[in-house]
Amino acid sequence: MNRRDVVRLGVLAAGCLMAAPAACEDVSPPSVRVGGIVAKWIRGDKDANLRRAEKLIRQAAGNGAQIVCTTECFLDGYAIADKSIPLATYRALGEPIPGGRYFTQLAHLADELDIYLIAGMLEAAGDERYNTAVLLSPDGELAGKYRKQKLGHELVRNTPGSESSTFDTPYGKLGIMICADRTEPDIVLGFCSRGADFLICPSGGMFGPARNDSIVSARSRENDIYIVFVHPAEFLVTAPGGEIVTAELFGNRLLIDPDQEGTDVDSQAVRIFEVPLK
Repeated sequence: MNRRDVVRLGVLAAGCLMAAPAACEDVSPPSVRVGGIVAKWIRGDKDANLRRAEKLIRQAAGNGAQIVCTTECFLDGYAIADKSIPLATYRALGEPIPGGRYFTQLAHLADELDIYLIAGMLEAAGDERYNTAVLLSPDGELAGKYRKQKLGHELVRNTPGSESSTFDTPYGKLGIMICADRTEPDIVLGFCSRGADFLICPSGGMFGPARNDSIVSARSRENDIYIVFVHPAEFLVTAPGGEIVTAELFGNRLLIDPDQEGTDVDSQAVRIFEVPLK
């Protein structure tokens, strides 16, 4: 179902308000197709990371994804992990949201492809820097942004967010958490207490069955909710009962050097999952 189909359903729903109850049917979409962009980072190279992700985002949209999600801080290659990067250089990787150069390019892409796009990037807000996921609408507008709350080592350069916010979409309320947020039950509960119908988690830290999957499963089980986890080396979906619906690994690294692009270590993929809606 694309955005135009959703508009059509809205017209039908409006018509139901004027019709006899028996004539009305449930026109809510039964599911939403989420596309995960699994791609390695090139640290600090926003041009390269955008170029690499754009190809995969286009592929996801071409496969019918209605919401497409990148990894955590895909744009700067999660530069916060490397404290040897001079502070001024690191801070320069951030940009205002909305209005930044790369934000604007991503907004145009969402508009062109008619998709919701969740993109991880470093936000500059005055003197503060935030690990942020933006939600861009199919019209290329800023539908919302979420700032990571559980920062750990990032605290030396980034400022934590303070709210587990949710965003209204034609597919229900969407909650976006980032990476380590999934380790804090109260943070995840915050999204659900605000009415989230499903959660998407762009990530870039722990991954795989030994260190990650049981954590995501526990948050699904505790909150009776689907979670889609998108990481440079893993695509994972957990169901409301905590079951692992799909889990696929892509190599064992998060980063590549520029000269490794396109080689065997540069494993990347687009994965699509149809999230059932309540």
